[in-house]
Amino acid sequence: MKLGSKSEAFHRDGRTWFCTSGLPSDVTIEVGEMTFHLHKFPLLSRSGLLENLIEESCSELDGSICLLKLHEVRGGGKAFVLVTKFCYGVKMEITA
Repeated sequence: MKLGSKSEAFHRDGRTWFCTSGLPSDVTIEVGEMTFHLHKFPLLSRSGLLENLIEESCSELDGSICLLKLHEVRGGGKAFVLVTKFCYGVKMEITA
């Protein structure tokens, strides 16, 4: 499956979101009580803000997964799902 090719690119298990690409995640982002297990490349390529936050907060020297805590996101986890889908190129319809 190509990243972002289907609307089913993500699945939720309780308060945790996973990308169903089959690749292991290398970024974990906490937004409020929600946790997102994602990949750096789609985030870095579509969001300058996330790129800066990942560069500031994540060190690849120790080889561990990058963890970002973004508890002040307006709209919380529900809004961040839309951000994530945008970064992965998932087609969405947004109406008024």
